[in-house]
Amino acid sequence: MKQIRTLIADDEPAARARLAKLLAQDAEVEVVGECRNGQEAIDAVSKHRPDLLFLDVQMPGINGLEVVGRVPGDRMPFVVFVTAHDRYALRAFDLSAVDYLLKPYDDDRFFASLEKAKRHIDMQINHRLTGRLMDLVREHMHAKSEHIESFTIRDKGREHKVNVSDILYLQAEGNYLRLQLKDRHFLHRMTMNAVESELDPARFLRIHRSYVVNRAHVRNARYSGNNEFIFSMANNERIVSGRSYKEQIAQALQEQQA
Repeated sequence: MKQIRTLIADDEPAARARLAKLLAQDAEVEVVGECRNGQEAIDAVSKHRPDLLFLDVQMPGINGLEVVGRVPGDRMPFVVFVTAHDRYALRAFDLSAVDYLLKPYDDDRFFASLEKAKRHIDMQINHRLTGRLMDLVREHMHAKSEHIESFTIRDKGREHKVNVSDILYLQAEGNYLRLQLKDRHFLHRMTMNAVESELDPARFLRIHRSYVVNRAHVRNARYSGNNEFIFSMANNERIVSGRSYKEQIAQALQEQQA
């Protein structure tokens, strides 16, 4: 349960005491300070960074409405104005007040105002969480975008989108790559070195000067001796690795099994 850090600002000691007594009845509320005038309220907001401020309008020096104008917007907590004068109500709501408690108020009216403030605080928290979640999604999408996810191939006058997740392996054929799917293949003009840098190394493994395999479509990989591995693919093809790739293949297989 989040504690609602709450500040009281009123020049009347009795008014502050009543607010503190009412707020003490709510376990979610933590009163972090009491202020006797506008300047103290401004300083306390900066010091305590409260979630909620019960703010009198008429106070010596800086009044409550001026307090809201002087606190930077990103530091301003939700405000419930508490005053004996209804003529400030319109101005208070112009300042985005959560509520306007007119003295004298009864307990029911006070707690209704407190619940209203809680809803605003909850919405703000949810908004921040949603924003953070969207940031993470965008970060994830950005991370994914660093690796190619599909190829666009023109074949016999038609355009095909080939998702890399459907590719069993890529094979160099001159200036082209053979993109081998389970039951067909496409040729794409690109070099093996160029495509290797575009593929996600967590998903694709270079096993030969002419082959990169999709780990998701490798049924089995076994060492056959002579610095070579044999990869059995999902389409029943077998690919023998290059001898110079032994160490990186062994390391990749070891990491995969860990």
